Amino acid sequence: MSKKILIVEESSIMFSVLKDMLEKEGHSILLSETGEAAIEIAKTDNPDLVITDTSLPDIDGFEVCRRIKNFETESIPKVIITTGDVDAVDAEKAHDAGANDYCAKTSDSLHLVRAVKGLV
Repeated sequence: MSKKILIVEESSIMFSVLKDMLEKEGHSILLSETGEAAIEIAKTDNPDLVITDTSLPDIDGFEVCRRIKNFETESIPKVIITTGDVDAVDAEKAHDAGANDYCAKTSDSLHLVRAVKGLV
C-alpha cells in the first residue's frame, strides 16, 4: 500500500538515493532540506512517515522528531532518524525524542528499508 513519506535531508545525493528506493516500493515522496520546513510540511501534508537526518542546517533531526511527536492532531506520523555518524549516544537521543526507529546510513540501506516496511 502506497504511503506518503517526508524525507528531511540536506544532501541532494542522499535524497535521490532514498527517493528512488522508496518510490520503487510504491511510496509518494515529499522533501525538505531543513528541519523547520519539514515541521510545516508535516503539519500541512500529513505524511505517514518522516525520515530525518540528525544533521540539518537549522535544527537537528532529534528536535524535528520531538516537535512532530507533539503535534496536537489525530494522525501523528511515525519518525525514523538517520545518521551518517554512528554514535551510540545518538541512538538513545533518538529514542528519547520519540523516534520509532534509528538507522545508520549505509551503502545498501537495508536496515532503513526494513524499518520503513515495519512502520508503514
